[in-house]
Amino acid sequence: MSSYHKIIMNGKVSYREFDEAAGFYEGEMLTEKELIERLLDDAVSSTVEIDQEAIERAINYIPSSFQREMVQNYVNYLEVLVESLE
Repeated sequence: MSSYHKIIMNGKVSYREFDEAAGFYEGEMLTEKELIERLLDDAVSSTVEIDQEAIERAINYIPSSFQREMVQNYVNYLEVLVESLE
């Protein structure tokens, strides 16, 4: 992962990539927003989209009420788990 230095010049905050091995700065100056976007691009490997309506339709197609309830309980558990991570 890249290393960045926070640079404050005349009260304006910028960030710049620093090559620890070479001891030189690389690339252009970045705003905080640009740095966050760059770090997110590097850190996030995939995107998962969840369509709540599609999940509900799929659960409703399960013929057994017992299995339908099991799946719904598991989905509820996963939702609570995700919310607890926030």
